[in-house]
Amino acid sequence: MPTFMIICFVIVGLFVAAGFAFTLTMMFSPKARSKMMDKQIKASKYVIENNKENIKKISDDVAEATKGSVKTTARAIKDGFKDTIHCKYCGAEIETDSKFCKVCGKKL
Repeated sequence: MPTFMIICFVIVGLFVAAGFAFTLTMMFSPKARSKMMDKQIKASKYVIENNKENIKKISDDVAEATKGSVKTTARAIKDGFKDTIHCKYCGAEIETDSKFCKVCGKKL
């Protein structure tokens, strides 16, 4: 077997062993997981700190784009809480405590 192939097998074997050792360490060592999580949190804070203007712009754009949908949803929720019935004369939707129909004016 050529020397080059032996070296490749050794290198690949070392990478596999290192990956296996890393995986076991992360599975069974809370201290190692904590250190890894700490690094991820620091990286996230760094990204947020250096991109505040872009994040604010994106947030404002999303708020502007969804403003109409939020109003429609809020209105639908508000209307959903009203107790309503239908007028027996014209079929209009009216509140249950109404004494007269707001559309045809007939007594209920």
